Amino acid sequence: MLKFIKRALILQGIALGTLLMSSLAHGQAYPNKPVKVIVTFPPGGTPDIYGRILSQELTNLWKQAVVVENKAGASGTIGTDFVVKSAPDGYTLLFAADASITIAPNLYSTIPYNPVKDLTPIINVASGPFVMLATPSFPANSIKELIALAKQQPGAISYASSGPGGQQHLSMEMLKYMADVNIAHIPYKGFGQGVNDVMAGHVPLIFGGITASIQLTKSGKLKALGVTSEKRSKSLPQVPAIAETLPGFRIDAWYGFMGPPGMSKDLVKKINADVLGIVKRADFQERLTQDALDTVANSPEEFGAQVSADLNVWAKLIKSVNIKLD
Repeated sequence: MLKFIKRALILQGIALGTLLMSSLAHGQAYPNKPVKVIVTFPPGGTPDIYGRILSQELTNLWKQAVVVENKAGASGTIGTDFVVKSAPDGYTLLFAADASITIAPNLYSTIPYNPVKDLTPIINVASGPFVMLATPSFPANSIKELIALAKQQPGAISYASSGPGGQQHLSMEMLKYMADVNIAHIPYKGFGQGVNDVMAGHVPLIFGGITASIQLTKSGKLKALGVTSEKRSKSLPQVPAIAETLPGFRIDAWYGFMGPPGMSKDLVKKINADVLGIVKRADFQERLTQDALDTVANSPEEFGAQVSADLNVWAKLIKSVNIKLD
């Protein structure tokens, strides 16, 4: 009888322990502490702008602090590698721009991660083109005029970029290749530093993400010569697409959430659904339209397939302009 009672008490204890653990797990639903969002470029560009906007939206939704941390350098690979090496618990996320995911692997002989195997796609939020910006005093007012000027003065005109290997760098290198012109590259540590020197008149040209570019052109601080999308942007209808002068020219960027490898499907599904709910809101859609960004808002599986496809596209483009960084 005593043995039976002891066994019953043990089983009861196990049941109570299981119930308690279940209760604790339910009470500690994700997230139950601050979440860190890594942005791989310095403040001022589109990845930073939307990384912060969405982090604030998630803070409001989750009732937990979602904090942006800028880890820039090496075409975004430093910050990306930091996320790859983080715990897959959802408390360190990457607000990725495609530069470090689909471009850098084609530019560097070795990078410390595999963008397909070592990252968990969660949701691609939006995409948009770049704008070629110039100081107001720059003599060319269009891509056609810039090409003519560059042919007259080979190597004399320079352009700033956010650093080697980013879309800003590759956009101009693609233009130089297609137009057969020589324009000197001056790399900076981020768009903010580069555009400040362009506004100060130290360098005449820079490509900027369309979100930041709209603000700069509306204020009259810079003028727009062309957009990298296939057609003109609805938000900048007066600015020609570069493809109008150089048929076939097209470069777009995307921005979305990714995580470390090994995240659980339930966690990925939750973050995807929560971000999707924000992105689909009418007020957020209006903001994307004002910033000339197109909604993507895909599933994790679709995002993963897009990454694989984009890796192949960039491989062909980078090979054609013959750029390699090491």
